[in-house]
Amino acid sequence: MTDIAQAVIEFIGQHPHWAGILIFLIALTESVAVIGLFIPGSPILIGVGAVVGLGHLPLWPMLVWATAGAILGDGASYELGRRYRDTILGAWPMSRYPGLVARGETFFRRHGGKSIALGRFLPMLRPMIPMVAGALGLRPGLFYAVNIASAIVWAPAHILGGAVLGASLGALGAVSGRLVAMLAVLAVTLWLLVVVTRWVWRRLLPLLGWAQHAVHRWAVARGSRPARLLARLADPEEPDLRVMAALGIVVLVLVAGFVNLLRLVAAHGGLARADGAISAFVQGLRTPWGDAALTIVTMLGDGFTITVMVVAAIAWLLLHRAWHRAGGVAIAIAVTAAFVPLVKGRLQIARPTDLYSGADAFSFPSGHAAFSAVLYGILGWLVARGLPGRWQLVPLSVAAALIGLVCASRVYLAAHWPSDVAAGLIFGLGMTVAFAMAFRRADPARIRSGRFAAALLLVLAIAGGAHVVTGYQGAAAMYAVRDATVTIAAADWRAEGWRRLPQRRVDLEGDAEQPFRLQWAGPPEVLAAALAPSGWIAPPGWSIATAARFLDDADAGTLPVPPVLQDGRMPVLTLIRPQADGAGRQVLRLWRSGFALEGGGPVLLGAPGIEAIHHPLGLVSAIDAEDDGPLPELPELARLPNAQEPVRGLVLAQP
Repeated sequence: MTDIAQAVIEFIGQHPHWAGILIFLIALTESVAVIGLFIPGSPILIGVGAVVGLGHLPLWPMLVWATAGAILGDGASYELGRRYRDTILGAWPMSRYPGLVARGETFFRRHGGKSIALGRFLPMLRPMIPMVAGALGLRPGLFYAVNIASAIVWAPAHILGGAVLGASLGALGAVSGRLVAMLAVLAVTLWLLVVVTRWVWRRLLPLLGWAQHAVHRWAVARGSRPARLLARLADPEEPDLRVMAALGIVVLVLVAGFVNLLRLVAAHGGLARADGAISAFVQGLRTPWGDAALTIVTMLGDGFTITVMVVAAIAWLLLHRAWHRAGGVAIAIAVTAAFVPLVKGRLQIARPTDLYSGADAFSFPSGHAAFSAVLYGILGWLVARGLPGRWQLVPLSVAAALIGLVCASRVYLAAHWPSDVAAGLIFGLGMTVAFAMAFRRADPARIRSGRFAAALLLVLAIAGGAHVVTGYQGAAAMYAVRDATVTIAAADWRAEGWRRLPQRRVDLEGDAEQPFRLQWAGPPEVLAAALAPSGWIAPPGWSIATAARFLDDADAGTLPVPPVLQDGRMPVLTLIRPQADGAGRQVLRLWRSGFALEGGGPVLLGAPGIEAIHHPLGLVSAIDAEDDGPLPELPELARLPNAQEPVRGLVLAQP
């Protein structure tokens, strides 16, 4: 189907005089019952709209053709259902899709005439709803009024959306047509993934139900003790036991994850390097607005806010005679309050920045993450239990969002390493699941979930707001960005101080990569000028236009360089030296080292590399970074100003 979509787009681009009739047929057939299930009309029309935006097709005729096809397609399905209303829904090929027909009927009965307009934008239901409307007796006048009005909206939504995309690609030159085709293929592929996923979901659930009954019958027939336990777990009449088993498995997985994380942190190995790299990368993303927003967020997970929320939650539960749940909340918080400082004091992992004293001076695990996950997770579960099924996701989503924001704020503000936050989150989720296991049978109606949620939000708004108003300035000062640059005398650096600087690049996973060949204590532009006579040039910057060159068989000098991180930092200078045949290039990247010379600027670390340019099928350009091969010899580094080679393969230089 993706080949068909690409062929249609390319055919229309080459034969624009056929575009109108093809768009008409696509819009029409996508609206016909059953047939429309197999016509990816929306992705094709968006692709055609992109061709319009590129100036290869007129806009208004395409809108008219698409609108007319949509109106006639829905009209044909409606008249078919209206003419054969007594038999059409059970006849072939509708009989092969009873679930889809039933969903169409349910959707129509719920929304009435509005379903014609809404259904146009629902890929699976769109070709079924007009026929169902006709079979169930929707008045022709109402149908055609909604049909025409919705088609007038639907067609521009596709054509104009694609036209905007095409217009933005107009500057991409010769590769624009190929890019449009690839985008159309991507859209069709995504559409197919949605269709296949929905089909698997509908077929898999009945299969799992059948498998459950089969396992239950087999276990009952066996009669052994393990078989009896399996029979109870698979018994359709005992769903509570299965819930307990599932929650127990979740707890075991979380415990195993926490223990494994604890082991990796205690080893001070690759995970510690990954923590440092990720933290440095995040620090490079900080902005004043982000600092302000996430400082406020992190204050919603600190001791004051958590304490107020715990007191409010327990008071509500006691007021509504939910004694055991009130005790459960108190126990969960007490266990967290004992466990977190115990582990902190035992491991004594230093924080990224010095913020606290005592046991809180250590970072693993994150108290903010643990307390937020425990408290907000439990409160979200308590509220969700008393709400109707379709509303249960709301409190759980709010709790998850709040927990996630607090966790993200701790890494962003350099208060914790990522592994600290992960450990606190895992612990908090484990406590939440354990609480859910313990109180799964408690009466949810007693605590009046709706009012409980409103009271909690009110307390959070008042207490959290007051806390932010009174404590923001102090928190902002504590979490402010700190300059961690280490200064070193130039003489010391040239003597033995260069050994203090990183010797190999570290990626985000904490793995040591290629060695550094250059330590440059000067401005990046001076180095670029010094290397220019040796053929080193600045690569093209990243933009839509330069990124599109990867869709052509471009040579090495015209392609932008993929960014490579060193300990979470982006390069401050990137230079390339393309091969004469354009099939490859040498790359030299320089990063800040975290060191600076006294009275001078920062020391930059340089690492060379080789990139080969491949052209699969002669259609696109792919970069192969040959990291495993030998590094290029760069004798020009030894000719830099004041160059010194303390060991083979490493040059120190400064202007």
